[in-house]
Amino acid sequence: MEIPFEDIGDSIDRAYRDIATKVKIKGFRKGKVPKAVIDQMIGKEAVFHEALHEIIPAFYPGAIEDSGIDPISSPEIDVVQAIDGKPLIFKAKVEVKPEVKIADIGKIEIEDAPEKSVSDEVKERLEKLRDKFSTLELVKGRAAKKQDFVLMDFDGFIDGKPFEGGQATDYMLELGSGDFIPGFEDELEGVKAKGEKEVKVTFPKDYQSDFLAGKDAVFAVKVKEIKSKKKPKVDDEFAKNVSKFESLKELKKDLKREATERIEKERENFIRNSAVDALAADSGPELPAAMLEQRIDQMVEDFKGRMAKGGGGADFSAIMPDGSEEMAGLRKNFQADAERTIKSELVLGALMDQENIEATDEDIEEEIMRLAESSKRNLDDLRAEIDGMDGRKFLKSRLSMNKTVDFLVSKVKIKKKDDAHESGTDSN
Repeated sequence: MEIPFEDIGDSIDRAYRDIATKVKIKGFRKGKVPKAVIDQMIGKEAVFHEALHEIIPAFYPGAIEDSGIDPISSPEIDVVQAIDGKPLIFKAKVEVKPEVKIADIGKIEIEDAPEKSVSDEVKERLEKLRDKFSTLELVKGRAAKKQDFVLMDFDGFIDGKPFEGGQATDYMLELGSGDFIPGFEDELEGVKAKGEKEVKVTFPKDYQSDFLAGKDAVFAVKVKEIKSKKKPKVDDEFAKNVSKFESLKELKKDLKREATERIEKERENFIRNSAVDALAADSGPELPAAMLEQRIDQMVEDFKGRMAKGGGGADFSAIMPDGSEEMAGLRKNFQADAERTIKSELVLGALMDQENIEATDEDIEEEIMRLAESSKRNLDDLRAEIDGMDGRKFLKSRLSMNKTVDFLVSKVKIKKKDDAHESGTDSN
């Protein structure tokens, strides 16, 4: 980048003024040191160096735009010439997005989504409703077994001494739920009401309390009551109690509709994701390290935000500081997802450019109307809000990407269970 000297004069003047307020030179008040004295005492080179902090950030974006490249890293600046009265010349070295060559999408073959039974989904949903509306009945004459609820008191000991949090009164536990320390629930199977049991367990090594992690403990348990879950009978009365419908037939019909829509949506998402993954596998380039690290940085920051929100503003940096083994492990866990999402974005962007796919103004307006309807917002208010935040640009990008995935799905071959092949129809 070469910048005429007259274009950087104001920045150099500001650098002189800034230096004049910082230096102490005998005989001059701060801010009143003449340029000639600064040149003599500090040197023009130091002034230029100060001015570059303003000049390069001001002119660098224009250089990027003129070059037509898409940088993915901060620039390494090399000042070639910085001489009074002559053009400023600097070089900027950056990593750029890798070149993507799209494979022949007509040859891409993907597996169809696993088949799901609508009737099985309806049965499962009915069973969940039965479970939700179950009642507990007192058990008499038999010992506790899996899925029973045990009401108990207990006292816990480590090395013969009580420990904090190891005591409870009238504690209700479902046997087999896995809600308690591993092994505890199994030990209570076979115990009768009014009975007592000494339960020996070992806390998991990764237990949330460091003090208890990996420790052997003994619990003195007194079982007060045993209750079993009684599920309601599935009939018209059940349908009235658990839904807005007056009959079981109506409830099942609605559950069937929901299950059908859900399975169809899941199949659509599966195929779309599989098609994008296949395209990325065939066309995805090697990712520059800077690009991958930046995305992982972003994922870590998002994770910190969620943890802080969920933990009531907990200091995440104290729990998992930068440079720690825990942070290194977290970043490693994010790496595969980061690679997948970046490659997907790159190949879809390249396919979008190749096929000249772009959301229209009509597409954007339809999406705004859909958003208003789904959120029950006033259409004009939502439209004004989106325009005020420059949201149409975001919507256009997202809708263009969706149209690109639609185009991709229309071209790939979908392999059915019987090995037959389906080719999508051209949606262009």
